[in-house]
Amino acid sequence: MYHFRKRVMVIVACLGIMVLLGTGTVMASQDNTIEVTVQFYIPQLDLRGYELDFFEMEGWFLERINHHRELYGVHPYDTYNPLRVTSIEHSLDMRDNNFGRNVASDGRTHQERHDRWIGVLRTKVTSSHSSSHWVEGELTRESAFGIVDTILANETTFDFIMNPTYYYLGIGFSIQDNGRGRLNITMASQGNERAAHRARTPEQREEHRQLALERIRRERGWRG
Repeated sequence: MYHFRKRVMVIVACLGIMVLLGTGTVMASQDNTIEVTVQFYIPQLDLRGYELDFFEMEGWFLERINHHRELYGVHPYDTYNPLRVTSIEHSLDMRDNNFGRNVASDGRTHQERHDRWIGVLRTKVTSSHSSSHWVEGELTRESAFGIVDTILANETTFDFIMNPTYYYLGIGFSIQDNGRGRLNITMASQGNERAAHRARTPEQREEHRQLALERIRRERGWRG
């Protein structure tokens, strides 16, 4: 059984009529949806018995990723609770079912997984990275930095996570009893960008990314 010890507050978009989940706060909207504030409890993350505080761990990964973003000349990521929960759930799924990929153990794609917490009618562009890493001993700031540096040493992954389209991320990392760590990073753009993104061809998306990169670097005064 999990030992519940941390929680985050999440806004959940739901289709249909108004419902109450426990003592959650419900807010009306104009598009046949409601938003419900719920508490998501974070279980024990390291099955080897080491204490692993989610918020401290998240800070290590975020710090190192944003270090690379700064060097690349783009804006840093901010956390966003629906992305956090999406990533935590998938990391735990990978850990508990011994696999490492974006598709869930029940067959859902990463976009289908995003429907649950980010919303079926979301207007943000979302994407996901999943990978596995051996962890010797207790996870530390230095070892978290090493994991980030390892995944960003891959050129394709680097371009993906450095993409200026994305402004928000969630990080999930949990460790099996054999030391195998399961990492999931979920990223999202600002709002009202998904429809235009989905309408573009792959070539148009790359052109859009390059133009955004040039604009953001210019605005930030980057001289790398």
